[in-house]
Amino acid sequence: MKVILSGATGYIGGQVLTNCLNHPSITTVVILTRRNPGDIAKHSKAKLVSVSDFTSYDESSIKELQDADAAIWCIGTNYGDERIDVDFPLAFLNAIKRSRTPASLPFRYVQLGGAFTEPPPPKSEESRALWFFANGRRVRGMTEARVLGFAEDNEQCGIEVYLVKLGGVVPSYASLLQWVFGNTLSVCIGDLGNVMADLAVNGHDRNAFSNAAIVQYAKRLQESAA
Repeated sequence: MKVILSGATGYIGGQVLTNCLNHPSITTVVILTRRNPGDIAKHSKAKLVSVSDFTSYDESSIKELQDADAAIWCIGTNYGDERIDVDFPLAFLNAIKRSRTPASLPFRYVQLGGAFTEPPPPKSEESRALWFFANGRRVRGMTEARVLGFAEDNEQCGIEVYLVKLGGVVPSYASLLQWVFGNTLSVCIGDLGNVMADLAVNGHDRNAFSNAAIVQYAKRLQESAA
């Protein structure tokens, strides 16, 4: 199985990369990057694809995407930058659309989201007041709505979208912190990586996962592996 990953040089993306490389069902991880992610890129499963502009994919890049089965998108900001948070993932999805053929199998797209994102209001209503991280929450909420809308509008392409709406992320060795913040507000980084990799491989019958749902999902994966 071939999985595409963005944001591999970041904290969450780096963990997802590790989980994908260690997953027995994943044979190739295509890393979309503007800089080298380090020694892990030398792994036998890893393949680097240099992307100078995440809003534009040339034909050589499209060719690398053609036979991929899934993607995990880990590029994003907390403060809300429409170019990075909205334009980047939509440009990628359009590139995937260009790479698909009628015979292509369903393509799973896992989007890193947030627990407090604010969806766009109906056209007849104004946005409600937000007391913290207002712009970031609205922009990330727009991202989630737009990627779901893209999949619905392009149903013939067989793109399945999964939103992973986490709260805070704590290191795997700091389980006490997760106990303090609770399952609704935090998830261990290793558990998050496991869940995102599993969604790429197996998909799910739901398309959005709250922080508590992510924690429960990770627990089930641990139990099935025991």
